[in-house]
Amino acid sequence: MSEETNRWSDDYSGRWRSRAYLVVPVADINSADAPTDSNTVAQIKTWMDSYGYSYTSDMSKAELLGAIPVSNALIANAIQSGKDTLRKNNGDDGDSSKALLKFACDNDPDNDPSVFSSYSKLSHAQIMTTLSGTEWTSAIE
Repeated sequence: MSEETNRWSDDYSGRWRSRAYLVVPVADINSADAPTDSNTVAQIKTWMDSYGYSYTSDMSKAELLGAIPVSNALIANAIQSGKDTLRKNNGDDGDSSKALLKFACDNDPDNDPSVFSSYSKLSHAQIMTTLSGTEWTSAIE
């Protein structure tokens, strides 16, 4: 009998068994906000391409905007409900500012949301080690 392994569980059971974690620059999360009417058709198409949304070449701006089902491509594929619920590091708001994203996963990496393909996925044990670093903790006075 072969033992089933879960690529993200690290022998945890329960709520961590089917989750993966990402540390994502806050700037990336902000740039994942869906375009609006103030964007050009070319900008909207570029955004749609970068997050894997399909469209046809003859779609109008209104049709393109209507084809975008999310307000933020990264948040929509994460467990968090909005940018305001993200755990962020204690860095400044500059380039070092990062946030933790969680998403549901299984043993097949082909099933991971494509919007996360450029980020390293971490297990529960790995993210707990990351979050224990000084970048993520602060002294309580």
